[in-house]
Amino acid sequence: MDNELELTRQKLDLVTLGESSTYRLYSKGLVSEEVIKDDTMLVGGSGLSLCDSNDNSKLETNKALRNRRVLSHPEAAELAAIIQGLSWALELGVKSIQFFCDDSIILDYVTRKAAPNESIVAKLLEKVSLLEKKFTSCQALAVHRDRFSSVIKLARDAIASQTRWRGEGDVTNTEYETCPACYAHVSPPHNKLEVTGCFHRICFTCIRDCFSSQLARGDTLLCPYPACDKELVLEDCKGIVDDDALNLIIHRKKEKSIPVLDRVYCPKPTCNFLMSDRDLPLGFSIDPRQKAVARTCMECGLCFCKKCHVPWHYKKTCDEFKKSQSYLTSDAALFESLVKTEGWIKCPQCATVVQKNGGCQRISCRHCNHKFCYACGAACTRKKMSCNCSPEDRA
Repeated sequence: MDNELELTRQKLDLVTLGESSTYRLYSKGLVSEEVIKDDTMLVGGSGLSLCDSNDNSKLETNKALRNRRVLSHPEAAELAAIIQGLSWALELGVKSIQFFCDDSIILDYVTRKAAPNESIVAKLLEKVSLLEKKFTSCQALAVHRDRFSSVIKLARDAIASQTRWRGEGDVTNTEYETCPACYAHVSPPHNKLEVTGCFHRICFTCIRDCFSSQLARGDTLLCPYPACDKELVLEDCKGIVDDDALNLIIHRKKEKSIPVLDRVYCPKPTCNFLMSDRDLPLGFSIDPRQKAVARTCMECGLCFCKKCHVPWHYKKTCDEFKKSQSYLTSDAALFESLVKTEGWIKCPQCATVVQKNGGCQRISCRHCNHKFCYACGAACTRKKMSCNCSPEDRA
């Protein structure tokens, strides 16, 4: 009875807006292979959105797709969603409608530009045609897939609602769902994350394991669902994974977006902010010749020398400063001394300190992938060393 009252209210809203208005229908039918308890099966759902002529969403709903023949064919699922959407619009009293397709094949079917080969698709197409005739005006149009994000989410929610069950004898009446990555039975939504983009519902344990394993390899963080190539949205992972791990991934993504030779770090130990030299504001220097190395940190405001990697040395050139007591007692100088003592060298391209732990003299910088001779720093060309150093030098 409550559902009938709600439907009446919805009808009244549409009448108030005007029966002569042309409404817009967005529909999406999805079929997904889901793990339910210990069984794998096809589950379908549709998402429907009815908008006014200005494309403002007025009503949204989702429905399950249960017909096994429909679930066996993606095109049938799309047509079944259109049928549900058109039937829903008629129940609401809509007289004039435009329905949108993000699939060119489906659009060709409903506009009679192509004929399907499968019998189930042909039968569903006949139902679409019959429903179209019940409107005073009905038109099928193409639209970009980006406009369908909300109805895709609704369809995924309809699928998710069919994958949950309640534990036998569970007095708490808790719903459970199987994680498709590890097959553990977990209780959503408090123990599951729906990945933005692919909408796979992954348990928190698998999300944390994904961070741990891919963080160690420095890879892009991908959805743990088998063969899924969607990247995890870091904002969605807040509160699930360790903040330090999350910040490290954010830092790596930012670092990767800046060309190696343009990366500059603030020398202040409590800041160490990563910046692109192309975007850095120049520091303040009395000597115009020093403008090439004077920079200002965009995070803490420190004026520093990007060449010496120390706070700005006023009234001194870089060469003069490196001879001063201030530099000789600085962290930068102490680190330079450690590099020499340990026999390490700096990459000739990005100046990252490199330590060789065995093998031949031809090495690759892990930071910028520059290949060079560890003994003398000469670049390697065409996969060969360009110098005459012995392979045993400083091994």
